[in-house]
Amino acid sequence: MTGSDKADHLRTSLKAVTMMYLKTECRYMLALTSLILSASVSYGEEPVTPPMDHVAPVLTVNTISPQEIHLGRSATYQLQVRNVGNQAAEIVVVQVALPTDARLLNASPQPGTIEEGVARFNLGKIAPRQHREIRLELKPEKTGPIQLQARTSFATQNETQIQVRQAKLELECTAPIEIGHGSLVQYELTVSNNGDGTAEDVVITPTLPSETHIGESSTAPMTFPQLAPGESRVVHFSAKALTKKALDARFAARDSMDQLAETEWHTLITRPRLEVVVDGPSIRYLHRNGEYIVRVSNPGDAPTEHIDVEMAIPFGLKILGTSKQGLCSKEENLLCWKIPQLNPAEEVQWSVYTRAIEEGRQVPQAKAKSRGGLSAVDQFATDVVLRPQLFAAVINESGPVEVGEIATFTVAVTNHGTRHANHVVIRVNLPEGMQAEERDGLKVDGQQLQFAPINLAINQRQEVMFRATGHRQGEHIVRATYGNEASEMELAVEGEAFFYSDNRTYVAEQSQGSEPTRQVE
Repeated sequence: MTGSDKADHLRTSLKAVTMMYLKTECRYMLALTSLILSASVSYGEEPVTPPMDHVAPVLTVNTISPQEIHLGRSATYQLQVRNVGNQAAEIVVVQVALPTDARLLNASPQPGTIEEGVARFNLGKIAPRQHREIRLELKPEKTGPIQLQARTSFATQNETQIQVRQAKLELECTAPIEIGHGSLVQYELTVSNNGDGTAEDVVITPTLPSETHIGESSTAPMTFPQLAPGESRVVHFSAKALTKKALDARFAARDSMDQLAETEWHTLITRPRLEVVVDGPSIRYLHRNGEYIVRVSNPGDAPTEHIDVEMAIPFGLKILGTSKQGLCSKEENLLCWKIPQLNPAEEVQWSVYTRAIEEGRQVPQAKAKSRGGLSAVDQFATDVVLRPQLFAAVINESGPVEVGEIATFTVAVTNHGTRHANHVVIRVNLPEGMQAEERDGLKVDGQQLQFAPINLAINQRQEVMFRATGHRQGEHIVRATYGNEASEMELAVEGEAFFYSDNRTYVAEQSQGSEPTRQVE
C-alpha cells in the first residue's frame, strides 16, 4: 500500500468515527484509532476536518518517521496527537504497540507503563486545535519495514444541569404544660415540609407510657402519602395523665427517604392529696377531761374541694364540745365537719374536748373524704385507767415549842385518784433530838413511827396524829412516807418542828436510868 492509499484509508476511518460521535449521547466517549504505519509514510498529510456542527472532540494521530533506516542505527519517530474537534478531550491515553523487530531506546514523554510490548502514554487534556507529541527512538534489529500501532482513548465532559430538591420535615407539638392527675391530655402535632422537595409517605409515630394509652386508635401512627413544599398537616393524639409527677411524650415524623424530625413534650401532672391526723392523751384517768387535736391537710400540689370529715367518738368518752363548728350526733357519738377547699400545703386543725366516763382503751377515729375520691383515716388510742392518787402533808399543829415540851403533828393523806386506795401505809421518821409518845394505832421503834393501814375512797381525806418531845433546840425535819399496794414506790413528804430554849440549852441524855440534866450556859 502506497502512502497516498494509507492517507485515504485514514481519512475514511476518521469520518466513520466522526459519524459515531454524532449519534452517541453518552457522557464519556472513546475514540479508537488503529493505525498501521510503515516507515515510508510521507510528511505533511492534510488533517481530517470534522463536520461544522460537531461539538465532540476528534483526535487524529499523525506519525512522522524517516523513509529509511540502516540496520544498527537508531531513528526517531514522532506521533502527533491532535484534537481537531470543538470540545476538549479529557484523560487522553495513547497506547503504542512497539514493533517486535526494533528496540525502544528512549521515549519523550516517558510512558506510564510498558506491558507485553505496549507502551502507555498519559497525555492528560488536549484542548480543541491543540496537539501533543510523543517521540520514540527505535533501533531496528533486522531489515524490513517497522510497523507501529497507536490507539487513543479519551473522555468528553458533558454538563447537564439537574435541579436537586430536598424535603425538610419539621415537627411541632402543642399540649398542656400542667394538668390534673387522671385528666385527658390532648396533643396537637403539626408536621411541616420546609424544604423545596416533596416528602412522600410521611409517618408520624407517638411514644407514650403504656399506662396512659386510652386505646389503639389514640396512639396509632398517622400517615400522609405526600407533603408538598411549604405544606403543613395537623394530627392529634391523646393520653390519660396517669403517671407520677410528669408525663413525657415523644413524637417522630419520618418519610420515605428516611428523613427524621422529632419533638417531645413534658407535662407536669398535679395531684391533690388528703391526710388526717388525730392527736390526744395516751392515758387519761376516769372522770378526767381530755383534748384531741384533729388536723386535715393537703400535702399534694393541686387543690382539693368539698372535704367531709367525720370523727367517731367511743361511748367511753363523753363529748364536751369542739373548737370548730360542726354537727354532733349524740345517738352515734359522731362529729361532722365540712371544709370547702384545701389548697396545696394547706392544713386545718381544731380541738375536740371529751371526758373519760368508762375505764379501758378508748379509740377516737377521724375520716376525711373529698368529692374527687380522696380519702384518709387516722385514730388515736387513750387508756382510761382507775388508779388511786395519793397526796399527803405533814402539819405541825403546835408551832414553835420550848425544849422539853411536846409538839403535836398531823399527817393528812387524800386520795385524788379514780379508784379506792386500800391498805395505805404511813411511816414517819423523826430526827435525832425528838422522841415520840406511845399511843394506840402507832408503833414506835426508836425514831421510826408506823401507823396502822387505812383505806381511802375517791376524794377521801384521812388524818393520823402523833406527839413528840423535843430535846434539842433548833429546827427539826420530820419526814413521812406513804403508799398502798397499788403504788410502784412510796411517796415522801416533809414537815418541820422548831424547839427553842430561853437562854438555856436542854440536853436529854438517857444512860442507864440517868435523869435528864439542864445545863446553863
